Amino acid sequence: MPMKGLERYDRINKGEAVAKFQIARRMEVEKTDSFEEMLELHRELKGKFRRLLAEKDSADFLDTALPEYSYLHIKIDILKEMLKECCFCERRCGVNRYKKKGFCKTGVKSYYSSEFLHMGEEPELIPSHTIFFNRCTFACVFCQNYDIVYDEDYEVVPENLAKAIDIRFVQGSRNVNFVGGNPDQHAHTILEILSHVELNVPVVWNSNMYHSSELAEIVEDVVDVWLADFKYGNDECAKKYSKVKNYWKVVTRNFLRAKDNGELLIRHLVMPNHLECCTEPVVKWVAEELGRDVRFNLMFQYHPTFRAFEYPEIARRLTQEEMKKALEITRKYGLVNLV
Repeated sequence: MPMKGLERYDRINKGEAVAKFQIARRMEVEKTDSFEEMLELHRELKGKFRRLLAEKDSADFLDTALPEYSYLHIKIDILKEMLKECCFCERRCGVNRYKKKGFCKTGVKSYYSSEFLHMGEEPELIPSHTIFFNRCTFACVFCQNYDIVYDEDYEVVPENLAKAIDIRFVQGSRNVNFVGGNPDQHAHTILEILSHVELNVPVVWNSNMYHSSELAEIVEDVVDVWLADFKYGNDECAKKYSKVKNYWKVVTRNFLRAKDNGELLIRHLVMPNHLECCTEPVVKWVAEELGRDVRFNLMFQYHPTFRAFEYPEIARRLTQEEMKKALEITRKYGLVNLV
């Protein structure tokens, strides 16, 4: 029996449904060079895409011929235009990434640190083909992947990573999991990778959920599962530990939109001394706004690293009492913690 909340993901794995990007690849589009015309055409095509998703969601659709230029290609072209005044995330740097880098330290080229079959993800996902992209839109003082975030390892060649995705799927992966760092600032590269993927692989977008509405409008049509971090229960903690503003408003907006445009698996990293200010508000909102059946993972692996020791209140591991209390909070609001 599939886990409730990820039924369509399960059907893709069984070959009964089509990964969303493979539908987008098969929608023929007339190419235009005007950014305004691209956006207008994209808005019109979005309705057609949703109809196809509802009516043609079976493996038979994969027999549809690939056009020279598709709904996926127009998305790539829109994202590349957006790079000229970047608003991929809600920092809204507005920099021209063809000429300089914004807060995320990402230009036009994308870099990744590794790709492999990951056996340490949630049970529904493993084996998960994780691709760890460099850089991030956050600046978490406790970043546990700081070696990935602050380096540029291997330049992405879209065709090569696409072949790796196909190979890993044959080897047994249940998905391709775009992570980091964070995938959002690499959206143009990720969609270009997907334009070369041949097999019916579910796409997992492992995000901090701080992306802009403009980015969501583009990428939501290729994301099958949002593997989403819900870090903080208020703006103050988000600003102090990750240097982000308006956190609560942005991520709750994006969670609600993601619920309507894919399936959700939510992660919340429990931090020491942050049960009342963060864990409880997060759990309460998820239960009331996303539903008690949503896949939810209460994570206890926090450990102080990077610059966490500069903040005494988070410069230690969780106590047994804190872990027990966090579990009690999930039960209080009726969430079933994923184990």
